[in-house]
Amino acid sequence: MKNFKLFLLSFALIASVFTSCTNDEPVIEEQNIDESASITTSLSQLRLQFNSQGNMIPTENPTGNIVFDFCFDFVYPLNLSYNNGTTVAVNSLEDLVEVLINSTDDLYINGVAFPFDVETYNDDSDAIEVVTINNEEEFADLLDDCDFDEQDCECFEDYNPVCVEVVAPDGETFLMTYPNACYAECDGFTQEDFAENCEEDYNCPGGTDCFTFNFPLTIITDDNVEITVNSQEELDTALYDAYYFDFVYPFEVTLAEDEEVVTVNNVEEFEDILEDCFGDYEGGNECDECFNEEFDPVCVEIETATGEIETVTFPNACVAECEGFNEEDFVECDDTEIPCEECLDEEFDPVCVEVEEGGQVEVITFPNACVAECEGFTEDDFVECEDINNPSDCSEDDIEDFLIECEFWTVTIGDQEYIYEFGADGTVNVTINNDSVTSGTWEIVTTPTGAVGAAVNTNSGNFASEWLFFGCDNPEGPEVVSTAEWITNIESGCE
Repeated sequence: MKNFKLFLLSFALIASVFTSCTNDEPVIEEQNIDESASITTSLSQLRLQFNSQGNMIPTENPTGNIVFDFCFDFVYPLNLSYNNGTTVAVNSLEDLVEVLINSTDDLYINGVAFPFDVETYNDDSDAIEVVTINNEEEFADLLDDCDFDEQDCECFEDYNPVCVEVVAPDGETFLMTYPNACYAECDGFTQEDFAENCEEDYNCPGGTDCFTFNFPLTIITDDNVEITVNSQEELDTALYDAYYFDFVYPFEVTLAEDEEVVTVNNVEEFEDILEDCFGDYEGGNECDECFNEEFDPVCVEIETATGEIETVTFPNACVAECEGFNEEDFVECDDTEIPCEECLDEEFDPVCVEVEEGGQVEVITFPNACVAECEGFTEDDFVECEDINNPSDCSEDDIEDFLIECEFWTVTIGDQEYIYEFGADGTVNVTINNDSVTSGTWEIVTTPTGAVGAAVNTNSGNFASEWLFFGCDNPEGPEVVSTAEWITNIESGCE
């Protein structure tokens, strides 16, 4: 059997609180520690993976493993120094997090003892490798490779897990699981890298709707260390800088479907539960049947990982209930009224107006005159839409490149913004507030007027439409309008 892979997809708050720094921290005697801008930068970036209590932020850690979610892991012990000259030996990631959450603007780490080792992923060998950092220049090169300044992928939580095979530093092969293909591709993997037997080694600490662990339970990490954990939070913390693990059997889980408590006596029995659970997600989103219902938004309030209350909008009550909410959870939705609603039944008959923005004149295309007038324009403002009947303005290749290369598109429906992501394989995913709404396919089409665009075919008629592209030679990007009047604006994710 292969080692269980690591995966964290928990929308609940991870509440394991590391103990505060004390005066009992080990102080390094006569240690030559160099001041390092790179250590300050790397720890500042690592700090972003945790909240103010030192708890891992689930949305920042889709795989639940530090090498893939951050960039690398230090090999401990690590000798550091504060900006006041105090030195400290850090013996684990837990110790390092203590240092991070207790640092201030006046007291922070600014030095590290060279050489030290890090574990990082080598995509040429598909393996986690130990690399020695001998000096500040090599440390800076490591951070350049991490490319922390690069914009994060807009993948959101369309839950359709994929996994890839990775070799750990000790030579063992394990499976690393991502919430969906987008996250994996964001890390440089392709569909050719995806393992076919993902469900056989699948383990999701607290992230599955199929079952929950009954604590306490004991695990054995890749360092052959036996750890007893008393909560999901402790389990997640123990696994964050491990590559694989195994359980000490037997242990118990509670099935979500009927709350039956099941004793798991061996790995084969656990794999049966995992395979049943994984199979629940094959064939698409389990709420797909809800997306044939009309667009009638409902809202619920949820508590985020930082303790803040956030209002989440669902396209209709069916989707909200499918996600586990009921009518008692619904609250009043602010700003969900669709402006110009009276125009939505009128046919697609584009009109254009010129507006001045930043000293430059820009032509805006509206689906019909009603929408333009609702936005405050009159017939006197209308200008000729030269591009509407020019089929050569945007080629099929132009549109295909725009849709795929721009990664995500923000579509405004009323006052709600939905994210459309177009795949090179002809698939499209729609999300709102990081939650999956629907999925489908897209294809290039030509309208009877000669305009070229994309037909977006989703599992909901309310989210399917034709997008028409005009002005593909414009350095600022093309103008995109939808034949669905309820879509009031489309913006690309391209810079």
